[in-house]
Amino acid sequence: MKTSDAFKLIVQVENLVNIDVFKWKGFNTWPIVRQILWFELTNGSLNNQLDTQKTILEGLAKITRLVSTIYYSFSRAQVRTNNTKIFISRPSYLQELHSGKYFDRIVDPIIESLDINEKITKYYVSKPPKEKELMYESLVMRQSISINVPTLTIEQKKVLHQIEHLSGINELELQQRYKIFLGSFIRWFISAKRILSKQKKLKEIYLSSWYFPDMMGICAAASELGIKTIDVQHGKQGKYQAMYSGWTKITESGYALMPNNFWCWGQPSCDHILASSAGRKNHTPFIGGYPWIDYYKKKIIPTTSYTHNKMVNVLLTMQAPQGENKVRIPDFIIDFMSSRQMIDVHFTFRLHPNDIVGRDYCEHKLKLISQDLYSLDFGNKNLYDVFMVSTAHITAYSSCCYEAAIFNVPTLLFGKESRDIYEDEIRDGFFKWTDGNTHDLSTWISNLKDNNVSCSNYIKTTN
Repeated sequence: MKTSDAFKLIVQVENLVNIDVFKWKGFNTWPIVRQILWFELTNGSLNNQLDTQKTILEGLAKITRLVSTIYYSFSRAQVRTNNTKIFISRPSYLQELHSGKYFDRIVDPIIESLDINEKITKYYVSKPPKEKELMYESLVMRQSISINVPTLTIEQKKVLHQIEHLSGINELELQQRYKIFLGSFIRWFISAKRILSKQKKLKEIYLSSWYFPDMMGICAAASELGIKTIDVQHGKQGKYQAMYSGWTKITESGYALMPNNFWCWGQPSCDHILASSAGRKNHTPFIGGYPWIDYYKKKIIPTTSYTHNKMVNVLLTMQAPQGENKVRIPDFIIDFMSSRQMIDVHFTFRLHPNDIVGRDYCEHKLKLISQDLYSLDFGNKNLYDVFMVSTAHITAYSSCCYEAAIFNVPTLLFGKESRDIYEDEIRDGFFKWTDGNTHDLSTWISNLKDNNVSCSNYIKTTN
């Protein structure tokens, strides 16, 4: 299902069913159900995805039960008190610097801007790889020991049956997903509340990708303790991103599982979030910009350090299959490379950092292509370093297109997803688009010198 269609369906479901039946200890847990719907409707074959997700989550739950008891005994010693701010992130946001250290592109630039005497602690919700030396030290926050997940009520089952009728997702599968996600949320809530309750001076928590059970549990714990939570934008928050846009039933007090504020890259993201409920009193956005860009340009490498040679270096940023985007590397690019109609073009295929199966896919997809025509980037290189040596950028719908523009790299979008998601930018000529044919690609590459890349207002930067 296309992202835009999934978004519209979720909004329809929210307005047709009684979302208030989803409760746990006074918390409205509709955000959990909404996240399940968003994942299932936009991730390809439902049955396969449901089975895969179930296997992964259940496997993670078993691992958690094995390690959480050990962690629980040590976590008390790790809690630092007297913090005024806490930052909670994910290892996938770590970018390698030239020094060999790793910098968190989401939260570290904010930490960098704070007064040196500010009392802060940074946590990750999973352990970063041990070989990565971090720019700023961190602790690991884990979910608590296993608990018995409450059974579904008759009312909840009735609403899930209605959702099956509206969405086509099997009711029993929805019940299973909800119980798994609810259990994870509860464990994170218990752990977060135990840690945060010791922070008597804590005022704010900065986090990212709020819409998973871990961050929802942290938000709920913070809400109970009167601590403000801010979700820092990590990617595109467009009009069809259902975990940010299209919320139609936000009460004055809001959802405890959601952050109080959304730190946005620019005005368009704020507008998308508020489009469905402009007068909301909670879960409000503000423009914070994207500090990582400014940090990179000012402190890591000057924009004039690299000069492009005669080779056209094309970067393809990939995503795992989602919605109508079924493949990481589209056939029209393979056909273009096979034809060798342009001998001075080199492709770099960059996997999404969270794509755990993409490596095998790429090696299989490119097995008949001469290795002198491409390079593989498994998502572990600093993206901006790659932009610095790239002539052009191609993607299905990644928000990297906005970042590429800031580095004067033009973007070609392809497929139905991007045509909907970037409708305004394509219409205004900010990005080029193709339905997927080699003629469009060769024409675009031949005319790269005529591309006048201008920065949109999607990301606010200081330079």
